[in-house]
Amino acid sequence: MAIVLPQKKHTKRNTNDKYLTPYSLTQQLLDYIHIDKTSTILEPCSSVEGCIVKVLRDNGYSPDENIYTPDEPSTDFLNFDTSKKYDYIITNTPYGKSILPFVKKMKQIATKQIIALYPMNTLHSTKRYCELFLDTEYKIKKILMFVRPPWLEDKVREDGKYKTGLNTYAWFIWEKGFDGEMTLDMINNTSYVLRKKDKE
Repeated sequence: MAIVLPQKKHTKRNTNDKYLTPYSLTQQLLDYIHIDKTSTILEPCSSVEGCIVKVLRDNGYSPDENIYTPDEPSTDFLNFDTSKKYDYIITNTPYGKSILPFVKKMKQIATKQIIALYPMNTLHSTKRYCELFLDTEYKIKKILMFVRPPWLEDKVREDGKYKTGLNTYAWFIWEKGFDGEMTLDMINNTSYVLRKKDKE
């Protein structure tokens, strides 16, 4: 789940600013990468729907989740106890000004990799460049961008399909100790884009 900060009035927004992760986005990620089934995984921004957690469990993982509710500060991941460590964090965090503090917090908890779904415009801004890309201890290793831009909504379909929109989303993968050059790969999600023949 992601909570998007307020935008211009003419922007169409979902109730409670809830933007759930279609099941197929997580499944395609898991089809692309390899994570050992014995790894510890945290989804720190899960909604009550638990979209990412559901797919992880369906694939044989046993993730922990922190159910994030916007109007309950105690569930805010920024207050999470950093003494508890996980091998991986896989999530869809709040966007906007929350990105930098969330990434910083995740780096304190994930011992191997952070995998987060963000719009590609996360790459914009000098401050984000300095704090997200110039970190030599926990660098971005790979960005997995979708061929067709997914449109995130406050509900998901069981078949994993979704509409397309203007925001270009990608899985950003940070790896602790990685010292190579960041690469960009594409995930072909065409088969999951809703067509007119698909039932709403």
